[in-house]
Amino acid sequence: MCTAPPALRKAMEDGSDRTSLRNLLYGIENSTLAHSDVAVETAGSGARSCTKVLKCIEGQFNKAFLMTMDNGVEVLAKIPNPNVGSAFYTTASEVATRNFVREVLNFPVPRIHAYSLDPLNPVGIEYIIEEKAAGKPLGNLWRKWPRESQLGLVAELVDLEAKLASVSFRSHGCIYYKADLETKGVRTHSLEATYKLMGNALKEVDSSIMAKFALGPLTEAVLWEGERATMPLDRGPWPSAVDYMMALGMNEIRWTKTCAVPQMNYHRPVDTPELPDEYLSLLRRYLVLVPYLPPIFPENLHSKTLFHQDLHLDNIFVDPDTKKINNIIDWQMTPASEMFLQHKIPAMLPPLGGYESIPETKSQSSGIGTGSGENDDILKHYQNLTRIKNPLRWAAINHPHKYILQPVSLISGAWSRNDMFSFRHALITIAAHWKDICPNSTSCPISFTEQELALHNEEMELLEELGTVLHLLQDQNLISVGGRVLREDYEGALAVNIQVKKWFLDMAEDEQQKILYERIWPY
Repeated sequence: MCTAPPALRKAMEDGSDRTSLRNLLYGIENSTLAHSDVAVETAGSGARSCTKVLKCIEGQFNKAFLMTMDNGVEVLAKIPNPNVGSAFYTTASEVATRNFVREVLNFPVPRIHAYSLDPLNPVGIEYIIEEKAAGKPLGNLWRKWPRESQLGLVAELVDLEAKLASVSFRSHGCIYYKADLETKGVRTHSLEATYKLMGNALKEVDSSIMAKFALGPLTEAVLWEGERATMPLDRGPWPSAVDYMMALGMNEIRWTKTCAVPQMNYHRPVDTPELPDEYLSLLRRYLVLVPYLPPIFPENLHSKTLFHQDLHLDNIFVDPDTKKINNIIDWQMTPASEMFLQHKIPAMLPPLGGYESIPETKSQSSGIGTGSGENDDILKHYQNLTRIKNPLRWAAINHPHKYILQPVSLISGAWSRNDMFSFRHALITIAAHWKDICPNSTSCPISFTEQELALHNEEMELLEELGTVLHLLQDQNLISVGGRVLREDYEGALAVNIQVKKWFLDMAEDEQQKILYERIWPY
């Protein structure tokens, strides 16, 4: 039985899913996680019991616990947070995706020992038990490494991305074990895939391996949250990008007609709420526009591949001695999608001009790998290697009109998160640049009235004024645009926030505008 010292018990409970957490930590005698045939046997090497449980730093969508056995072997137990969306589909897809890239592509991911998709198990929630990732998180080491080691790791990263891009699928969706989906009766597509070999020759992936997998629904939390969880939305899979994009729009229309109510717009006067009909008007224009968007990208960028969407420093584990990648973690919500949708630079790489909103550390003040020119070198190294080793990804990153995909990334849940402005702005931007996007087309298929544009511009001017103030705070290393500060800097940031907020409110021309300014201040 897996037990935790009394001091740990109190520290681990946070109240959000207390029963599941208690079962996981304390080890009820018949608990699947605690029982010797799962948690202990997965450790192997003669382990007989679990002697210690430590809670890891909590992620956005998961809680993770490091379980130490009496023989010193460690395994990781992971349970989903309530905000994950569908715990069943998220867990099932992560397991299948990780096993697919491990088995088919020999990708460096931790081995999964056991998992459960049944929330009625003794733990009371879906879970994964896996081996502890080998090595150390790159976030603890990266800025201390010499430039040569950083460039070497970037080269490794490019090779791994190229390996993912070498397998193409027939549909857009998430990978599952076929047997896991059969219990749900959802629409699936067979996981037919081809390798891209040297010289761009194609080879079918071994059918005996592929037979146990299938492509199923997307697991993005926004498609499963709130009322959406029980609605018959189209979450995939889809044979084409147009089908995918249209489904997102139809899902939003279905939700808006059923659930949306007038709401306060914090960028407008108090007596001017946003109405669902305004949103529906934008959604209908989005649907009119969608068929024109995918053809703007060349046919080879319609290839559907896997792409790790969250390659930040702490999701990459390295050997501190060899400075090589040992494991890449966090494969939740990873879809097989068109390459032109995968145009983001990995989050671990610095933007041109250097890292933003990173307070100066002792290593930085002593000049260890901090200059913006050096950071630019890292990004340019990634770009040059990607251009050579992963040319389709390079083409997606550098496509001149990739901004036309912004409405696709913003549409799901735009009303729920009170961000109709960004969605509208993305559509207006496309309409304004249509002649550049489609020079052979006579006119843009969507348009906006002068009244709509005037109201939008009023909102934009207000946001630009706010943005100027917030970026000034960031440029002075006082408060980042996202509002996150180090614990030891909190009191200072709080004082700065009070002072600058007062300065911002004093910019208002009258009391009505002052009320508006106070409502939009983000901190």
